[in-house]
Amino acid sequence: MNNDEEEYMETLETNAGVFKEALPKVVRDFQKSAVEVSHYNDIPAGISFFTILGQIVKDFIIIPNGRNHEDSRIHFCWVQTSGTGKSTLWNFVGPVANKTFTKINEMNQHPAFVNQDGVPMARTFNTFGVTDYTDSVLIGGYAKEVDEDGNVDWPRKPGLLEGSGLAHWDEFEYSGIFKQTQHKENSIVYLNTLMNSLSGESWIISKALSSYDNQVMECFCERSVLAMTYPPNNLNNVMAEKGVLQRMLLFVWEVPEFLQHKMRTLQNTKAGTVEEVNQPIDKYVKAFVELYKTTKERFEEVGGDPLKTMKFTPDFNDVLQLEYENMRAYLQNTRPDVAAIASNFTTRLMKILIKMSVLCSVASAPSITEKDARFKVTGHNVRQAATIVRQCYMTLVDWLERSLRVRRQSITENSLETVFTNVYDKMDKDDEGFVNKSLFLKEVRNKAKKSQAQIYRHYEVIRHKFDEMRVGRSVYVKYNRSDDE
Repeated sequence: MNNDEEEYMETLETNAGVFKEALPKVVRDFQKSAVEVSHYNDIPAGISFFTILGQIVKDFIIIPNGRNHEDSRIHFCWVQTSGTGKSTLWNFVGPVANKTFTKINEMNQHPAFVNQDGVPMARTFNTFGVTDYTDSVLIGGYAKEVDEDGNVDWPRKPGLLEGSGLAHWDEFEYSGIFKQTQHKENSIVYLNTLMNSLSGESWIISKALSSYDNQVMECFCERSVLAMTYPPNNLNNVMAEKGVLQRMLLFVWEVPEFLQHKMRTLQNTKAGTVEEVNQPIDKYVKAFVELYKTTKERFEEVGGDPLKTMKFTPDFNDVLQLEYENMRAYLQNTRPDVAAIASNFTTRLMKILIKMSVLCSVASAPSITEKDARFKVTGHNVRQAATIVRQCYMTLVDWLERSLRVRRQSITENSLETVFTNVYDKMDKDDEGFVNKSLFLKEVRNKAKKSQAQIYRHYEVIRHKFDEMRVGRSVYVKYNRSDDE
């Protein structure tokens, strides 16, 4: 490895080492098992743990935030180079989640959801793998049934999105967020809605069904989103223009080629060998079920009031503010266009940091002997959660720095800037470096062999790099090289 590669690996291993010291033991153990099959993916493994945990305790915990209330769900979007362990990690996380959900369903003790009509609806946990985006599949509808006497009934048929558990996208690039179609355009609205706080009714997806005289179908989706994709070409545009990704904990990593080589090499060493599959899965299913039972017991001890499940210590807010200042400080040396996009994520990331702080407290509860000391969210829990949230924020900013720089270079190449600068350099200038704009653009047109309209369009792209001065009816331009810095 060269010096840059060594420095990269040192930073990567240092960050991974932070988890070994900071996060609750059950999370560290989960990460350790996960990266044995999905190499170097410590951060996504940790977030996946909290995504499952936040889902199974969501009906026992409401997180107060002034007049607003938040649920405990973490929605995770993992954007990473193809072939670097996303599907491999899911092959571990998915079975753990599904077996955990099965155990909870078998207990048949989970609180029911009471709909707007006061009708209790049993909660069933499962994983919905999203492949079809039609309303009938996602939201459901009403199916016409005729009995023997000719009586017509329209029973409610819920869509697959309804329920608790996970909504998993293995190929999130086809979700409609990055490339829209008529059906997929609706899925963006559904995603935004289901990620609203479960406190209130704004999370309920409503759809008027024209085929049923505009009868409204309500979908009660309490799932947590776990989405995976390679970095789409228009990712930075989606970040800037849509609100979906801001609602999720976004981890973006373009894995360098030399590290992809190390990942493949590690995988090759396991070719032809047999490893126990169920043992680590069953271990963490047992751990999640224990966390579920412990939190449910606490919920019942406080009279079934989810607002009373967690307590917050005085240092919680102080450390939370410190982490916010650290987040802001990281943007101080970034370009304005990077800071503008990254700052859009800050408010949501602070809410996610609060949620993960709560979940760190929950994850530690079974290991705390004194019951009175459990379910207290401390400054230490904030620092634990920040080890993950901070990494997500830093990788987001770093990715934006690189991708927007490449984008600017691409715009420059497509705008014929080199032709403009070469023509400018060869022209006679006045003492201050100005040339006649009309003559300048005419020379560029002759050099580039483009139409006058095309040259004017290209000039508008790079116009910010030229100083303009009007003398009478004539306009003069001067190339400002300082803008290249």
